[in-house]
Amino acid sequence: MRPLPPELLRSFVAVAQAGSFTEASERVHLSQSTVSQHVKRLEDLLGQPLFERDTRNVRLSRHGESLHHYAVRILGLMEEAVASMCGPPLSGAVRLGLSEDLATTLLSSALDAFLQRNPDVELQIAIGMSGNLFRELDEGRHDLVFAKRLSGSQRGRVLRTEPLCWCCAGTRSPGIGGRAVLPLALHPEPSVSRTRILEVLKAANRPYRVAVVSGSIAVLRAAVIAGLGVSAFAGYVMPEGLVRLEESLPELGEVEYVVDRPPALSKAALALEAVLIASVKDY
Repeated sequence: MRPLPPELLRSFVAVAQAGSFTEASERVHLSQSTVSQHVKRLEDLLGQPLFERDTRNVRLSRHGESLHHYAVRILGLMEEAVASMCGPPLSGAVRLGLSEDLATTLLSSALDAFLQRNPDVELQIAIGMSGNLFRELDEGRHDLVFAKRLSGSQRGRVLRTEPLCWCCAGTRSPGIGGRAVLPLALHPEPSVSRTRILEVLKAANRPYRVAVVSGSIAVLRAAVIAGLGVSAFAGYVMPEGLVRLEESLPELGEVEYVVDRPPALSKAALALEAVLIASVKDY
């Protein structure tokens, strides 16, 4: 039996209800390309077209209408189960530290749903690089940290393991990986991906130069798209517009996405942790 991942069903239901991929992407707080990919993955899983498309409209196909009936029920039962487990709405402040790649991708809809159910919770979010977030957690400045670590580190509880992939801007960067001196677009220290990239290149005796340094993923994405250098991201959080670089470069291995926290947490922080763990694992 093929499982139906809930994130695919959410995107599918949003498109069915909105009649538009653009409006659906706004409802689920994902990019339009991600929503389209979710629907395509669902169609591939089921082996059936779920929508009929023309230049103006997006309509459910016969198979899509059947699935929509079940998808609404499945998602409703999931929300009911979470509500029954979480109990009454919570209150208080929760200080959450997030690495930027997680903050800009899959967690936005989970955070939105949590706050809608718990409007009296004051959520304080700090975006930063993983190394800094772990240090700040040790200093008592966060209640929860969702970030990434290198394999072999003992920080936190592993939620997901992903390959770290070289990436470029596709046809706009022909041959960039084959240059004698590899140009790089990197986060500053203490970035996990930066550390891995430089260690791997040094071990392989591969000449490189750091062309762009920024703590912003938006800036690194723009630099890579402009052809100023290559960078590396985990595949499932690769910024839109970038593609995996297929040219011969040393393998970067895997990174682990983890949650870390102190032993004692408030009820609101524990509930948020459960919601975000489910979101990361389901994506």
